[in-house]
Amino acid sequence: MQHTVILETVHGSQAYGLATAASDTDRKGVYVAHPQAFLGYRPWPEQVELNADHVLYDIRKFFTLAAACNPTIIEVLFTDEQDRTTITEEGQQLVEHRKAFLSRRAGDSFGRYGLSQLRRIKTHRRWLLHPPATQPKRRDFGLPEATVISRDQMGAAEAMLADGRIAEAELTPNFLETMDRERRYRSAAREWQQYQEWLRKRNAKRAELEQAHGYDTKHAMHLVRLLRMAGEILSTGEVVVRRPDAAELKAIRQGSLSFDALLAESERMGEGL
Repeated sequence: MQHTVILETVHGSQAYGLATAASDTDRKGVYVAHPQAFLGYRPWPEQVELNADHVLYDIRKFFTLAAACNPTIIEVLFTDEQDRTTITEEGQQLVEHRKAFLSRRAGDSFGRYGLSQLRRIKTHRRWLLHPPATQPKRRDFGLPEATVISRDQMGAAEAMLADGRIAEAELTPNFLETMDRERRYRSAAREWQQYQEWLRKRNAKRAELEQAHGYDTKHAMHLVRLLRMAGEILSTGEVVVRRPDAAELKAIRQGSLSFDALLAESERMGEGL
């Protein structure tokens, strides 16, 4: 069964006007599945990933995400005309009605996506300034080599404590202490794994910028872009994908803001969302 692509566009840094010589060309689009996907019983994919940089969304999933003001999806509808690589009559209708998907949710969705960049910035800065020295061991937390409390047991106990089905007084001090040690060990182990993964996947040039400025400046650029776009949508009802402030955003990527200045600017922009 074949699907019909009704809208496809260049997306990401190329569409924002923020691309560098090393930037990939991302493409995203919308397709309508074959009628059998609607009438039959066989499953149909909600999205098709032609490669890591080329993704097509089934129109039903696209509408669901667009109605929630998902930043990635909303941007597909508002890229510049010259960035569209495919647009059918149905795709044109979708673009003409694109503002129907906008709501106050945009402040939350764009803002939340932006603040996820801030969390990454803070995590990576912590790893830059205070990298984990060694892989945590269970004995470091006073735990035996064999797990005493399974994940299922911990999850059940934590859920019942949270919703009041049991009280701490109903559990033995030894159990509570062991739970706390298991929690701290697992958190440290997860942090170590994430740190190792970060080291393996770091782009060399990006790492140089991080080392020079003490934080991930590419994430900073997108943080500022997303928060600004959130404010623009709420105040003007417009989604400006190709950025008129591209030069300033590129400067942020090159480290024009100190870490403290970035935090202050993020807090200022986030207050109005």
